[in-house]
Amino acid sequence: MNSHELNAICDVCKNPIADGAGNVWIDKADLSRAERGVKEWEDAQREAARERDGVVMYSADDLLAYPEAARWAVTHRACDPEPDTSAYSFEVHRCRTWAELVDWTAHLMGKTWLQVTDWNVLLEEATAARGHRISPSVKPKIR
Repeated sequence: MNSHELNAICDVCKNPIADGAGNVWIDKADLSRAERGVKEWEDAQREAARERDGVVMYSADDLLAYPEAARWAVTHRACDPEPDTSAYSFEVHRCRTWAELVDWTAHLMGKTWLQVTDWNVLLEEATAARGHRISPSVKPKIR
């Protein structure tokens, strides 16, 4: 057993990732796709709002058409399905404690593209101890 508060779980093989053996990463092409999709969706919503005298309303169809978020991946280097892709990444050993996860979150909040990613889902998975991507060694007590 390790002394880490948080474990990295490989998306591909579903096994824990040792320090120095893997990364948390997001494909830059996926980021661009998500950013383009959100911009196009927002432009369409603004156009529809103009047609409704400036009133912004979202139908269920509008919300269902919202673009899919770019997905953060956590993989062993050996399991990385696209090792040569252009990605924003950091090594898993830099995200082994809750404090480090908060620090990474604060750092990423400075990126203009964070809102088009599923970083929030990664955080929710960690706090729920679902055993995906970033998972606590001990389930946290959340009030």
